[in-house]
Amino acid sequence: MVVAPKTSYRGMQQYIPRQMEQAKTRPKARAREKGRYILGVVVVTLATLLLLTRYAFIIETQYKVEKLKAEVAKIASENESLKVKIADLKSTERIEKIAKANLKMQEPDDEQIIYLER
Repeated sequence: MVVAPKTSYRGMQQYIPRQMEQAKTRPKARAREKGRYILGVVVVTLATLLLLTRYAFIIETQYKVEKLKAEVAKIASENESLKVKIADLKSTERIEKIAKANLKMQEPDDEQIIYLER
């Protein structure tokens, strides 16, 4: 008959609890790693959203600036047109023509002119 050699189980008893302790700590470590990973993803996502929001705001502001520049150019053109019209309406030839034609005025004679001294 073959007899099995006697082995001491003391070393194994100490080894088994350590494996269990490591097994117990691994899920906590994995949970911590998973939490850090999720936190990193959330931080990167928030930073990306913030960056995109800033770019959208900048682009919207640029559109407003371009619109205002076009409006300023239009108003400047209109202003020039009005200045030309004012100059035309102030011309002495036009005023004289209206005075003679519509108001029936005429040039004064020499007797009607009085010179004042200073």
